[in-house]
Amino acid sequence: MTEYWDIYDKNRVFQNRTICRGEPFNDGDYYVACEILLQNSNGELLVTQRNPNKKAGGLWEFIGGGVLAGETTAQAAVREIKEEIGVNIAETELTFLYEYKHRNYFLDIYSFTKDIKIDDIVLDTSETVNAKWISKEEWEEMINEQIAVLSVATRYNSIQ
Repeated sequence: MTEYWDIYDKNRVFQNRTICRGEPFNDGDYYVACEILLQNSNGELLVTQRNPNKKAGGLWEFIGGGVLAGETTAQAAVREIKEEIGVNIAETELTFLYEYKHRNYFLDIYSFTKDIKIDDIVLDTSETVNAKWISKEEWEEMINEQIAVLSVATRYNSIQ
């Protein structure tokens, strides 16, 4: 399925145009994405391992992805959770944490708490090949061992 992204300027003002994912951006173009810190009632984080054929393949990260044209970031977060781990949630379960601005994108970061059994997770193997619950200390170890996506680790460290 072809994905289309809305294009924004540096102030996150919609520019009344979209591009097909993978097309080059013009100077000053930004897109919007979301990332979700999913925790369980024990304070553990759910991390997923990227498909080896993707950019940063084999590394661990949090659930997230690009916001499709016309979507809000909360709608995209709900969709990404369903796509990547097969779990349905409501937008009202999400808590907005902050906006992260990078080179050519804005990333809205959300958190939510839900106890999900690993056996109940259904992975979209084109996206993710593994999922596990880890402690915050284990996440720090993964960062130090460089088996976590660097940009995800950087963002995580900025909210701690």
